[in-house]
Formats: sequence, C-alpha cells, structure tokens
Amino acid sequence: MEQEERVGDDVQAPPSANPAQCRLVRGEPGPPGEVPLHVEVVAEGLEIPWGLAVLPGGDLLVTERPGRLRLIRGGDVVPDPVLEFGVSMPPPLYGIPLLGSEGGLLGVLLHPEFAANRQFYLFYNIDTEDGVQIGRIERYALAPDGRSATFDRVILDDLPAGLHHQGGRMRIGPDGMLYVGVGAYEPEDAQDPGTLAGKLLRMDLEGGIPPDNPDPDSYIFASGIRNTQGYDWFDDEHIVMVEHGPSGIELGRQDLRGFDEVNVVTAGDNLGWPRVWGCDARDGLVSPVLAWEEPVPPTGALFYRGDLIPEWTGSFLFTTVGLSDGPGGRHLHRVVFDADDPYTVVAHEVYLHHVHGRLRTIVSDADGWLYVMTSNCDNRGECPPEGDVILRIGPAR
Repeated sequence: MEQEERVGDDVQAPPSANPAQCRLVRGEPGPPGEVPLHVEVVAEGLEIPWGLAVLPGGDLLVTERPGRLRLIRGGDVVPDPVLEFGVSMPPPLYGIPLLGSEGGLLGVLLHPEFAANRQFYLFYNIDTEDGVQIGRIERYALAPDGRSATFDRVILDDLPAGLHHQGGRMRIGPDGMLYVGVGAYEPEDAQDPGTLAGKLLRMDLEGGIPPDNPDPDSYIFASGIRNTQGYDWFDDEHIVMVEHGPSGIELGRQDLRGFDEVNVVTAGDNLGWPRVWGCDARDGLVSPVLAWEEPVPPTGALFYRGDLIPEWTGSFLFTTVGLSDGPGGRHLHRVVFDADDPYTVVAHEVYLHHVHGRLRTIVSDADGWLYVMTSNCDNRGECPPEGDVILRIGPAR
C-alpha cells in the first residue's frame, strides 16, 4: 500500500483507479458554512428514524428502525403505523452501545410512478427460521388515505447482513434502475464477487438483473464498500457516494478509526475496502476525493437541485452522526464540485455542527425544502424528551 504524503491539513495521494486527488481533512471536519439558514422542527416523537420519503401533497413516510412505517401529516405523527414488521435488532454486545445492532427497518423509496401506482420499496432486516440475520427488499402499495399499505412482492431476498453494516439506502438512478447499498459485516466479503455484501447493487424495478450490468449475471454495480448510507448522481455516469471508514475492531486494530470518505463511483469500480482506506492508493482501487482523519461518519446524501437555497444549488450535501468523543460529525456537510468534473472538489463546509446531535438522513421536496432526521435515540446519542425529530431547512427569513 502506498501511504499518503502529509502536507499541512491536506493530503495528496498518488493516482489510483480514477483521476481523483484525495484530500485528507485533519482535525475539525471543515470550515463553518456561511450561507444563512432557517431551521425548524416539523415533527417529533420518533424512535430511531432511518428512511424518509416526501409524498405528493407534503405528507411524509418515515421508517423507524424498531419496525414501524409512520405517516406524518401536518407535522403530526399518525398514532397507528402504516405497517409494522418483526425486524431483527439484536441488543448491544456486553452492554456497549457502539456494539449494538445497526439494523431493523431502514430504507424507504417511492416508485418513480408513485403518483399513479402508489407503490414504494422498503429495506429491512429479519431473522430466518435458522436464526440467520438477512436483508430483504419488498414493494408495497400505499392506500389512498396514506394510513395503510398492502404487500405487492419481494424484490430481493436473503441479502447478507450482520450486527453492523447493513447499508439499506435505495435510490432510483437516471437510467430508471433501482440501486441498493449493502454493507459488509465481514470485511473480506466486500472483495468477494460471490456475495452481495459490501456492494452497490443495480436492478430493474421488479428485481431483475439488467443485462448491461458490469457482469450481466450479477446485481453488483460496484464493490469494495464497507457501509454506504448515501449516494446520488453527479451525471449519468458518475455517482458520488459517502462511505464509512474503519472502526478498527473488525481489522484487529484498536488504534484505527476514522477515514470516512466521499467517493466518485462508476460502473465496475472497486472502492478498496478492506485493502485501503482514507487517501491510501493501490492500483485498480478507487481513491476518494475527500476523507477525514477523525471519524465523521457520513449517512444520508444528495445533490441539491432545488433553487430555494440558491447558494446551494448543485452542491452535494450529506448528514453525519459522528462520535461523542471526537470533533468530527454531528453536522450537515456541503461539498462543492467543479461543475464539469466530479473528481475536483472546489470547497467543503460544515453547518449545524453539534446543534441537533446525530443526523441520519436528508431529502428534498419538490419546492426545494430540505428535510433532515436526527438519530439521537439509538443508544449512541443523547435522546431528548421529544425523541428524534425531523428538521426542515430553507433560506434564512
């Protein structure tokens, strides 16, 4: 492995499988952002929310990891869940919160024709009859009143899972295909083409393998991923993805944690986990465009395509959960790329640093408002009396 050369607060890594010049951020996660914002709480009383979808008309669908799909209407959480699941959420090992499960009911995604067919996708973890934890993607149809849903079909079953690193984020790409991030509980699985763990998957909307995948017989679009929870498209070819760096435990390195990443991913790329991390480089493996020496870790992500906050139009935004004993994380991060080059970071900055705690997911509605969910009640944050909340972010008034 070629080690990065440290120069001040930035690191320039040698070339790898892409033209990225990796910048390693040391100390604070980035300079304070200067765009004035209006932030308000639009819903509260949630228990470990993870996935969020904005419905036509402004209602929200929210997944809670303990197994409830919630409808939020007019800022109120409807008391009866839309759906309930018997999900797999093992308790913390040895009573240590950081060793607790990261699974449960995770991603929710609207079908691109939702306005006509009312269909949506869910990603969740469940224990099989043999006690093996797996991931599953299913499709449902939401009732006209939004208060219930009916099962349609299983899209993909028996996804590899474990105590940590379930992935769970689903997106519809510009090609109309369904993309799914799956984490790697066992690090070496990320390099094994025989398992879907540690991969970004690509499938059609019915769960079939597209013939133009890198391997026409495999769902795998990209590999070498530890645990992505957020990604979006810079253009039709390039995906910008946030990725969790090592905690050290799984590699037997108690001194190693941090090195979370922002990567640019194309079809067939290998992001290198667990061979490399941070700004390390190796032939054939993708180096990130940004990495953080201190743990961030990044969660939900999107390119902001609205114009309600015009200074942010075209920016890549992602939420972070962070660690209680480090300077990184627990903020909203903005990255500005060169308009014509996804491998060139022009600037990056931090908002809401340690203001609302752990931030899990970010989405935008049709009017350009941003919605961000907290994740303070998952045994890794400080759960307030109002529970987890949903924030709405717009321009300063």
